[in-house]
Amino acid sequence: MDPTTVQTGHVVVVHSVHSMHELTQAIEIAGALIGGGAGVGGAGAGVGAIGGSMCEATARQPELINTIRTQFFLAAAIIEGFTFLLLVLVMIVLIRNGGL
Repeated sequence: MDPTTVQTGHVVVVHSVHSMHELTQAIEIAGALIGGGAGVGGAGAGVGAIGGSMCEATARQPELINTIRTQFFLAAAIIEGFTFLLLVLVMIVLIRNGGL
């Protein structure tokens, strides 16, 4: 009996190393896609929340619009930078596992 075959009672279960590798790749691809989608959704929610706060701050103090706008764009750029990094990491996982 080879090491990938296990006999349990009257049933012989054959564990294929090749299929386990494919299962691991599928789980990694699914995890990358789910994580990427959640990250992009979180970034969108974050930029939306910042935009809403910017509108409220501008309504309260319209004379500070230039300062508020600058801070908004800096925060949005940082969030989008991390989102881009996340998408690059997702692409690396997909390419490494043959998902593309």
